[in-house]
Amino acid sequence: MIWDQDAELVKDPPVWSLTGRMCLWADRSPAHVQQERFRLMGAGWEAYASVSRSTQSGSKWLTITLRLEPEVRAHWEQTVADPVDHIYVQLSNYLLLREWYDDDLGVLYLK
Repeated sequence: MIWDQDAELVKDPPVWSLTGRMCLWADRSPAHVQQERFRLMGAGWEAYASVSRSTQSGSKWLTITLRLEPEVRAHWEQTVADPVDHIYVQLSNYLLLREWYDDDLGVLYLK
């Protein structure tokens, strides 16, 4: 019975959020982040986020999906001091390398 309870606890979505963080695009313009809560999706969790992008006529919000697999979460629980900082670095690197042409930045598989 305890094994089943532990398995259920792992299904609880993470409560980490990047909302309020600022990253940079490759051209060094700011990218502000607003993230929804993680939710169970298949065997892992996903959270939708919006990232701002400066344009000639103001700011545009681009969507991105953050994907977290159970193996990655288990590894983080053993090795990562602050998951939010860890995700922030990954998103920052992604934005530095990512061009944007439409409203969707795709899926970032967290590692």
